[in-house]
Amino acid sequence: MKVRRLCAVAGAALLAHAGCGSTGYTPRADGRIAMGMDGGGRSLLKDGKSYEANGDGLSRAVAGNLAAEAHVRSYNRGMNFALAEYFVGLGAMIAGFALQSDTVEMGVQQPASHPHVVAGVGLVFGGVAIMIVSAIQGTHAQAHFADAINVYNDGVPPHAPPSPVMSPMPPAPPPEVGAPEVTPLPMAPAQPVPAPSGSPAP
Repeated sequence: MKVRRLCAVAGAALLAHAGCGSTGYTPRADGRIAMGMDGGGRSLLKDGKSYEANGDGLSRAVAGNLAAEAHVRSYNRGMNFALAEYFVGLGAMIAGFALQSDTVEMGVQQPASHPHVVAGVGLVFGGVAIMIVSAIQGTHAQAHFADAINVYNDGVPPHAPPSPVMSPMPPAPPPEVGAPEVTPLPMAPAQPVPAPSGSPAP
């Protein structure tokens, strides 16, 4: 019994901390947008600032780039349609199952030709179809989310590499202890250059 309680407490603690992760790395401030984690969810990182990974945060992150802003509008429109379709499909499924439960009267299942049975089955399958369309719509919207980030990053001028710094020459190594000293040889005296023939003597 104690082991079960310990496992339950440990599982609850893990679930509580599962959504608390954050990105420890901050990309350099070069004007580009990078993806990160903040509190267990996605976030957008740009120039040391964090934006929520939703339509509002993306709109503020790509402000000023017209092409990226167009992708943000497509993302918001697609997500709104996907959310509306999801709730419509969910409602249709719930209504279909409710009609199916009304087909049992006095403990007897009504035949498949009963109007409630037909309507219930139609609502359930229609709701499933609408929810599939909602998932496809959401996938297309997420593609516009990624396109907005990529288009914005492509419009940022490339980061100039730092100019090389000339390092001073290292000092000459000291002579080894015990090495014989080298005395330079004396230079021979310079010989006079003979005057060319036919020229008057000085």
